[in-house]
Amino acid sequence: MAEKMATIKQAKNLKELNSENQESALSALKLLETDGKLALISELFEIYRTQKNTEVKKKILEFVSNIQKQEAAAEIIRLIEKEENPISKQEFLAVIWNSKLDFSAHLADIVSIAVHGDFMQALDCLTIIENMPGPFEEHQLLESQLYLKDYLDNRNEGETQKNHFVSEIALYIKEQNEGIDADLLFE
Repeated sequence: MAEKMATIKQAKNLKELNSENQESALSALKLLETDGKLALISELFEIYRTQKNTEVKKKILEFVSNIQKQEAAAEIIRLIEKEENPISKQEFLAVIWNSKLDFSAHLADIVSIAVHGDFMQALDCLTIIENMPGPFEEHQLLESQLYLKDYLDNRNEGETQKNHFVSEIALYIKEQNEGIDADLLFE
């Protein structure tokens, strides 16, 4: 019974968050902070897309950026990959570099976002990747290299800025991979 009441309360808060009234929306977001669940991230991103009030949108991004549960990283990445609007995708990428979560386990996903996105997304991904604490698992590095090789084989020469950022990502991945190979020699 308590779970059902909590679900009803969350649904009400989500509805209020979608409100045109900034005060009601921000109040609802405050309530979600105290009793929200990770499953709500998807709904928050959806509300973000339809919300007209920039202050509420800003607070939604801050809310998601401040989530402390590491399990949220996978859901955030999944939603960013799924996002079709390039502006929203770029704004959602800001959640990653504002977050205190470790996205190192999602290196290949972020490389994929970089190579499939525009030059601004590639720049954001480069910044995210360079600030990841690592270490990276070998399969993440190998999958990243596959995305980069595919991009480099099919790149558009007219996208010089994006090509530059993707090349920087490739150099970074190469350095990380050499570090793993060197570590294997000492075992």
